Amino acid sequence: PRKDGSDDDCGCGSWTIALLLYTSFWLVMKYLPPMDSLPGIRELDGSPPCNDDKPTTCSVELAGARGLDPALAPGATSPAFDLVVHVDNGHVYELCHGGGDVVISYAGVPLARGRTPSFRLAAKDTGRWPVNVTGAGLGIPADLSRLMTAERRWGVAQLEIDMGLAWQSFTCDVLVGGQPGASACRLA
Repeated sequence: PRKDGSDDDCGCGSWTIALLLYTSFWLVMKYLPPMDSLPGIRELDGSPPCNDDKPTTCSVELAGARGLDPALAPGATSPAFDLVVHVDNGHVYELCHGGGDVVISYAGVPLARGRTPSFRLAAKDTGRWPVNVTGAGLGIPADLSRLMTAERRWGVAQLEIDMGLAWQSFTCDVLVGGQPGASACRLA
């Protein structure tokens, strides 16, 4: 026996315990269910669960439209649209957006282009920003104008708005001359 009272001359007992602890740790980690499926302290005290992260959603409101006359009409102007973009940051972290492209099309024909403004939106917060989108040409092509006029009469004329927002692309369909209000967007 050694002076400290142990019979271990080679230190093998310490290595055996270390190996058992190491193996046990990895076995527990392999067969333990994911931590987000176990009740945690936050859920037990009534706090919201940690996995409360939701995606960013947005909607667009058409506040105004100008220049939707045929290109050859007297006094024709460039198409221009006033939008209000509503953003709901469902994430548990701040959303920073450096501005993104916006393209407004009708029946697949681009009418106007613009950019969303830069913004910061706190976690779980909502915001709204005005966006002005303008076209480069005068009016819209005659065939497209006739189609839009007929579809407006039937109440089905829709603009398609494609925009980049916070690392994602969204597409929104907005009725031309329809009821005021925001139209929900979907991921493109």
